[in-house]
Amino acid sequence: MSYPGVLQEINTTKIRHPTHQFRMNLDGLNELAASIKEHGLLQPIVVRPMQHEYEVVAGNRRLDAIRLLRLRKISTHIIDLTDKEAYEVALVENVQHKTMNPIEEAVAFGQYVESYGWGGMSELAKHIGRSQEFVTRRIQLLRLPERIREEIMCQRITPSVALEMLPLDKGAIEEFADFVIKNPLTRSEIRHIVKVSKAKSDENGPTNYEDKSSNSKGIACEKELYLLDKALRKTIAVMKSTMVNFDDILNNVNENWILKELLMQYRLIIHGDIDTFLKLRKRLRVKIPKDYLGFLADDTLAGKQLYKPSGDKVIDADASIHLWATKGMWQ
Repeated sequence: MSYPGVLQEINTTKIRHPTHQFRMNLDGLNELAASIKEHGLLQPIVVRPMQHEYEVVAGNRRLDAIRLLRLRKISTHIIDLTDKEAYEVALVENVQHKTMNPIEEAVAFGQYVESYGWGGMSELAKHIGRSQEFVTRRIQLLRLPERIREEIMCQRITPSVALEMLPLDKGAIEEFADFVIKNPLTRSEIRHIVKVSKAKSDENGPTNYEDKSSNSKGIACEKELYLLDKALRKTIAVMKSTMVNFDDILNNVNENWILKELLMQYRLIIHGDIDTFLKLRKRLRVKIPKDYLGFLADDTLAGKQLYKPSGDKVIDADASIHLWATKGMWQ
């Protein structure tokens, strides 16, 4: 988009910031001011004339940096724009230069489409040079709890990962977010965990009162399964690496056939252990007792007790992993 205008130096006191600023934090002003002091203002700011003053369309940080240097005038590109046109120009400037974080983009897109009603998502996408899917997914971020949006702004959670948690209720999302921060997951892993937990919740058909509790239990179980699976994956990787190193040693033992035969026996043991862990990982979700993963999320068993699958005897929860490993999947 191109608008005719004039270049002119204007007194900084006659320029005000716009009512809608996309960026919540105009940081780095000292560095920008130092650059302007050394090299000058390389690009004039864009302003539009109002009644008795001018309003910034693009260049809020440059204006603040000029004021920080206590300069009286600043180079401007004066363009006559409507509110909608000014909003679009400012939005394009920030999106193209990637100066906004995902939440700031989401708020700006949401205001354009919903608050001001200036156009649909397809029209906005065309103006800013992005796909409609990009705009839609950004606006969906506004449906997340406030705390999760803050985590996105702090770059502890990515937008794509956060969006995968949207099917969950607010409490489950915040609980799951803590888990994701401590155990970085891929988008596909999160989608799988959420999908399985939602499916279990739907199968149980909980009432509205029980809905949140059921969701939380499902998420807790899936998180436990993920941690177990992650440990198994690491174990398998370490054992395969050991196998490679072991083969290097074997290749250097040519003359002593007795030693080589002995090492070959140990190699078979390592190979068998790798197969065991591969089968263990494959059968993890099928064979694992429900009580083992459910006792941590169950309020009735908060006292660290767990019932055996085969009877009513109560055992300590700290021993549950040993019980499961020795009497469950290993057999």
